[in-house]
Amino acid sequence: MADEILAGGSLEQLVRALKNARVQRSLSIDEIGRLVKIRSSYIEKLEEGDFSFLPPLYVFSYIRKYADELGIGNETQFRQCRQELGIPLANYSVKPSPPTMPSAAGDSVPQAARSWRKVLVIAAALLITILGMAAFFLIRH
Repeated sequence: MADEILAGGSLEQLVRALKNARVQRSLSIDEIGRLVKIRSSYIEKLEEGDFSFLPPLYVFSYIRKYADELGIGNETQFRQCRQELGIPLANYSVKPSPPTMPSAAGDSVPQAARSWRKVLVIAAALLITILGMAAFFLIRH
């Protein structure tokens, strides 16, 4: 974890650009915090260059959300910021590929899901029938 306030490099430049963009758009720290769903105290720490309040991966994630909201930064800057925070590429979030399941007869819906779907359709039809009959008898009497 970065236990000190970092003083240079891409990280400092990006954070300075974020603060300038926020101020130019006349957004308060509370307003940008609500927009990006990050605590105002975290935004303040980021803008001060204090990255020791959370593990580096979380700090990077917050910087990235903040930058995306304001349209600041590019992939090269983000990669350099990750390096400055000491985040190895393996810890950077990459969506795993979805698991592939063999399907019967070329159908992409698993058998268990089809069974539950049938049960739900039958239960819904039964409920509608019962409600319809009850309404009929109530109206008739």
